[in-house]
Amino acid sequence: MIRIQSTNQNNNGLTKYLSPVAVWALAFGSAVGWGAFVMPGTTFLPIAGPWGSVIGLLIGAVIMLIIGLSYRFLMERYPDAGGSYIFAAKVLGSDHGFLCAWMLLLTYAAIIWANSTALSLIVRFLFGDIFCFGFSYQIAGYTVYMGEVLLSVAILAAACLVCVAGKRLAAWVQTIGAVLLFAGIAVCFVTIAIRRGGLGGITPAFSSQGDPFSQILTIVILAPWAFIGFESVSHSAEEFRFNPKKILLILIAALATGALAYTMLTLCAAVAVPDGFRSWSDYIRVLSDIDGIRGLPTFYAAQSTMGTTGLIILGVASFCGIFTGLIGNMIALSRLIFRMSADDMLPKKVGQLNKKGIPSRALWCVAIISMIIPFFGRTAIGWIVDVTTIGATIVYIYVSICAVVVGKREKKFSALLIGVIGALITMIFAVSYLLPHIRSQSELAAESYMILILWSLIGMIVFRALMQRDKTRLIGKSTVVWIILFCLILLVSVSWVNRTTVDHAKEVTQEVQEVHTDLAGQAGLEAHHDSVTQTNRFLGDRFNEFAETVRKNVLILGGLLLGSLLLIFSIFSIIKKREQLIEAERLLAEENSRAKSTFLSNMSHDIRTPMNAITGYTALALKEDGVPESTRAYLEKIDTSGKQLLSLINDILDMSHIESGKMELDPAPADLIEIFDETCHIFDLQMQAKPLTYTVDHSGVKDRYVICDKNRLNRILLNLISNAYKYTPSGGSVSAKLTELKTAGQEKTYEISVSDTGIGMSKEFAERIFDSFERERSRTVDAIQGTGLGMAITKKFVEMMNGTILIETEQGKGSTFTVRLSFPLAKEDEVHTASDQSENEKIDFSGVRILLADDNPINIEIASMILTQEGFTVDVAENGQIAAEMVEQSEKGYYSAILMDIQMPVMNGYDATRRIRASAGENASIPIIAITANTFETDRQEAFEAGMNAHVAKPFNPDELLKTLAECIRAK
Repeated sequence: MIRIQSTNQNNNGLTKYLSPVAVWALAFGSAVGWGAFVMPGTTFLPIAGPWGSVIGLLIGAVIMLIIGLSYRFLMERYPDAGGSYIFAAKVLGSDHGFLCAWMLLLTYAAIIWANSTALSLIVRFLFGDIFCFGFSYQIAGYTVYMGEVLLSVAILAAACLVCVAGKRLAAWVQTIGAVLLFAGIAVCFVTIAIRRGGLGGITPAFSSQGDPFSQILTIVILAPWAFIGFESVSHSAEEFRFNPKKILLILIAALATGALAYTMLTLCAAVAVPDGFRSWSDYIRVLSDIDGIRGLPTFYAAQSTMGTTGLIILGVASFCGIFTGLIGNMIALSRLIFRMSADDMLPKKVGQLNKKGIPSRALWCVAIISMIIPFFGRTAIGWIVDVTTIGATIVYIYVSICAVVVGKREKKFSALLIGVIGALITMIFAVSYLLPHIRSQSELAAESYMILILWSLIGMIVFRALMQRDKTRLIGKSTVVWIILFCLILLVSVSWVNRTTVDHAKEVTQEVQEVHTDLAGQAGLEAHHDSVTQTNRFLGDRFNEFAETVRKNVLILGGLLLGSLLLIFSIFSIIKKREQLIEAERLLAEENSRAKSTFLSNMSHDIRTPMNAITGYTALALKEDGVPESTRAYLEKIDTSGKQLLSLINDILDMSHIESGKMELDPAPADLIEIFDETCHIFDLQMQAKPLTYTVDHSGVKDRYVICDKNRLNRILLNLISNAYKYTPSGGSVSAKLTELKTAGQEKTYEISVSDTGIGMSKEFAERIFDSFERERSRTVDAIQGTGLGMAITKKFVEMMNGTILIETEQGKGSTFTVRLSFPLAKEDEVHTASDQSENEKIDFSGVRILLADDNPINIEIASMILTQEGFTVDVAENGQIAAEMVEQSEKGYYSAILMDIQMPVMNGYDATRRIRASAGENASIPIIAITANTFETDRQEAFEAGMNAHVAKPFNPDELLKTLAECIRAK
C-alpha cells in the first residue's frame, strides 16, 4: 500500500534539534567538498581561466539561489522530512515523487562515494604512497590498493557513527567542520593574496579556449555540480527548531560562502605559479603530467606561500570538506529513506527510527553500501559522480515546477515567476548535458551515460514492483512520469552512441597517426618533419570533422526521436482525456442510475404499501353481501383506478429496469399457441362489451413448441391488443394473428400481427411512438387513459428477444403492429412436463396454520381477513425477531408456511429468514414467502439468496398469493 503521510503532524518520532547555524553548516558542508580543492586546476582554470571562473561561479550561485527561493517557498508549506521527494509527491503525485526520489538516491549516494574515496586521492598527492599497501588491482586504469580502501571505509564508518550517536553530536561536529572548512580556505586565500602581491597580476584573465562569454557560460552550466547539496537541508525541514520562513537567509549564506570558497581556491591556484612557468595557463596545461603536491594547484599555492603551516591549514580544511560532505549527505539521504519507507516506497524496517529518533538503519545501510564502492576505484566512481549533475538538474526542475503549481494555486505571482525562471534555466542545463553538441565541455564519459540508463531502467523495475503491491492505487496514475523517464533514456542513449562513436574514432585516429609516424621514421623522416606533421594534422582535422558530423547527426536524430515521442504523447494525451471524459460520463450515468433506482425503489415501496390497503379493502368490500349497487359501482371504480395506478407503477419500474440493463430474459419450454390463446382471450369480454369485432387466428403455426420467455411474450401481446382495444371506437374491429414463417433449422421465425380499424395516428407521431412517455395530443387520445410507456416497453422486450417491430398506420383508418421473433424449437414432452409442474391442484386450507410477519397493522388486517376466509389459521409477528423466535419455540410442523415482510424494525425479513434456516430441526425448512413492496429483480434475488421460497409483490393479488401458498405447501 502506497501512502503519502500528512505533513500537518509531527508524530513520527523525528525531533526538532537543528538551529539556524547547524542548518547553514549542513547546507554549506554538503555543497563544498573535495571538488572545491581539486576542480580549480582540473576544470575551472582550463575552461575559463581565473576571472572567467569567478564570474561563472558567482552567476551559478545566483541561479542556485533562484532554485533556493523555490525550496524556501515549498518548505514553508511542506515542512516535512523528504524534501524534494515530498514536494513532488504532494504537488504532482506519487509517481513524480518516486522519480524525483530515485534521482536523489543516486545523487546523494554518489556524493558520499566521491567524498569517501577523495581522501585517499588527496593523501596520495600530499603524502605519496603512504596508504598504497596490501592487495592491489586495476579497474579502468586506476590502481586500487587495499590500504586506500580501508582508509575510505574508516572515514565512512566514522561519519556514520557520528550521525548515529546522536543528532546534537552530528550537528555540533558538522558546525565545527563547516566553520573550519571556510576559515581554512579564507586564511589561506588572504595570506596567499597578500604575500603574492595581490590578485592584479593574474594573467591571462581567461582561458585560450574560445571567447570569454562561452567560457563563463560553460562554468555557469557546471553550477548544479558545484553547488549540489545546498538543498539537502530540505530533507531535515521537519527537524528545524525555528520557523521555516528563516530558511531563505540560511540558503543565501550557504550559497554565498560556497561561492566564496570556490572563488578563493580558484584564485589561489591561479596566483601561485611554480618556477619555470610564465603563467597559470602554462602550468595548468601540463598539470596532468605533474605528480605530487605540485599536481594540486591549491595545495601547492598554500605550501609555496605559507610553508608547512599553509599545507596543514588547507589539509585540515579539505578533510573538513570531505567529512562535512559525508555527514551532510548521509543525514539528507537517511531522511529521504525514512520518508520513502514511511510512505511504503521502501521497506518499513529500513527507515525505522531508533530510541533517539534517528533513522539509524537507513544510515547504516547507506554506510555499508558505500563501503563496497571504494573497491571499484576512483575512475569508476568518477563515472557515477558525473551522473549526479543530470540527477540534480532533474530534481531542480521538479522543485521549480512544484513552485509554479503551488504558486498558481495560491495566486502567489512571485513564487510562480521564480518557479518559471528556475524551470527554464534548469531545463537548459539538462539539454546541455543530454545533448553535448551544444556545450562539448559538459559531455560525460560513455560509461556515465550507460550508468544513468541502467539506473533509469532499474527505477522502472522497482516502480513496477511497487505498483503490483499498491492496493490504494496512489501510484501508476501519471503517464507523464514515464514519458519523461523514457525521453531521458532515449536522449542519454543517443549521447552514449555519440560518445562511444567519437571515442572509438579518436582512438583509431591516434593509432593511425602513431603508425604513420613510425613508418615515416623507418623511411628516414623525423617525427617533426613537415610532411609527417602535415599528415598527422590532416588526420586530426579529419577526425574533428568526423566528430562534428557525428554530433550533428546524433543531435538531429535525437531531435527527431524526441519530437516524434512528444507528438505521440500529445496524441496519447488527447486519447486519454477522451477516455477520462467517457469514464467520467459513465460514472455519472451509473451514479444517476443508482440514484434513480434508489428513488424508484423507495417510491415503489411507499406507494405499494397504501395501495395494498386500497386494493385489499376494496376486494373485501366487494365480497360483502348486501352492498348497495351504487356503492358497489363506486368500489369497482376504485378497484379499476387502483389497478391502473399499479399498472403505471409497474410500467415505470419495468422501463427503469430495461434502461439500466438489469432486466434479463427467462427462456423456458412453452406452447406458443397456448400462450397466444390465453392472452388474446383475456380481452373477449371487453371486446364484446364495447362492442368490437374481435378475431384470433393461429392457424398458420405448425411448430408450436418453442423455448421463449413466456411472461415477456405475454406482456408484448397484452400491450399490443390493449392498445388496439383502447384506440378503436365501438363498431370497429381488432384482429390478432400468429403466423410461422418459412425458415429452416432448429430455430423458427414467427410473426405476430395485431390490426385495428381505430383512430390511427399521424406520420409524425408514428416515428415517436416507441419513445418513453410519448402520446399523441388530440381530444380523442386525451380522453383515453394511458402512460405512454406501453409501446416503449413492448419495443424493448422485442429487442431483448432480438426481434423486430414495425407499424403501419393511417390517421382515421387504423393501425397494424407487426412483430417478428425467432425461437429455438422445444420438444412437446419438455413443454408438458413444465406445464404439469406448474398446475395448481385445489387444496383445502382449512386448519392450515401460517405465520404472518409484518409491522403494518393495515397489511396485517387485510392479509389475515383474506387468508381466514380461505380457511387458514393466522398467527402474527410484528417483526423478524419475533417471527424467528415463534418458529424456534414451535413444535415440529406447527406452521405450514411463513409470509415474511422485508422492511421491519428490530430484524428485517432477510435476517429473520437466515436465522430460521440456520436453526436446528425440521422447522428450518419451513416454506417462507416474501410478501413485500420491494419488487425489483434485485429484491427477488436477495430474497432467494436469503433462503426464501417465493416472492409475492404488494399490493398482492389474492389468487396469486393463494396459488403461491398452495405450490409451497404442496412442495413441502
